[in-house]
Amino acid sequence: MITPHKYLNLDLSILHLGGVMLALLKSENIIKYDALLDKIIVAYGENAKIQFIPTLSFLYLLGKIDYQKNTETIIFVKSKTQKLNSKERITNEA
Repeated sequence: MITPHKYLNLDLSILHLGGVMLALLKSENIIKYDALLDKIIVAYGENAKIQFIPTLSFLYLLGKIDYQKNTETIIFVKSKTQKLNSKERITNEA
């Protein structure tokens, strides 16, 4: 759940795992579904499996990730401001 309760392990919350997933995706841009799941399980244990799909859904709804069904990969979606800044850097360097 997104809303915390008294017994919630904050390391396994959707908001925390979402930040971890975004950090991994930001560094790699594209990652296989199974590879991301494995990295999360290694870092946070088997209990993280329960929150994995809800966290992916949350990030997808926010427009931060995209899922490619045919290759089973998750792609980090750059925001419009990041795209504009990179285009501005390219034109300024030229």
